Amino acid sequence: DEGTLFIDEINQMPLSLQPKLLRALQEGEIAPVGSEDDVNVNVRVIVASNQDLRELVYKGEFREDLYYRLNVVNIETLPLREHPADILLYANHVLNALNAKYKTGHLLSDRVKYLLMCYKWPGNVRELINVITSAYATCDSYVIEEMDLPGRLVSGTAGNSVSQMKLSEMMNLHEAAIIRDALRRNNQNCKKTAEELGIDRSLLYRKMRKAGIAIHREIK
Repeated sequence: DEGTLFIDEINQMPLSLQPKLLRALQEGEIAPVGSEDDVNVNVRVIVASNQDLRELVYKGEFREDLYYRLNVVNIETLPLREHPADILLYANHVLNALNAKYKTGHLLSDRVKYLLMCYKWPGNVRELINVITSAYATCDSYVIEEMDLPGRLVSGTAGNSVSQMKLSEMMNLHEAAIIRDALRRNNQNCKKTAEELGIDRSLLYRKMRKAGIAIHREIK
């Protein structure tokens, strides 16, 4: 009560259970296990699906009334392969967390960065987390190399349009993503962003112009 309930992969909820969730959402009541009385609850519900729930409704695999009860605020996320500039941001975030946890200083080699950018990532961020964690656990030195990556990733880069990019182009995308992320954290303040990144403000402006990054401030 007064909390948040997150249901992952709501698309896999059996049809037999969906009416119970619908009733809880409509009535704001639940029946605790072992109790004969209903209890009023006020809960924020967030659900996630790796399939289009509208298509499942059309197929009769998901209740239409539950779909519209849940679909109040809808956030659609793009597959990781459609925003490759964020791949290295995610990869470094996972690696930094592992380094902090185990007090190490592992790095990604340039070749590994290239392969990460080229891969199509059918499993999206979860697969990326798995790959980085596995490579971290199996690497023999402080630099994660190609040999530390799973074979499917090395062989699965063929045919991806990103694989036609030069490393310098991919690094420019990575740099632009870092700048955009820093600007968001600093509410689009270029002075604070430059200080956080440890560069001169004039250099930040040049990099922003090169990457086509514009300032977007909220008007309150």
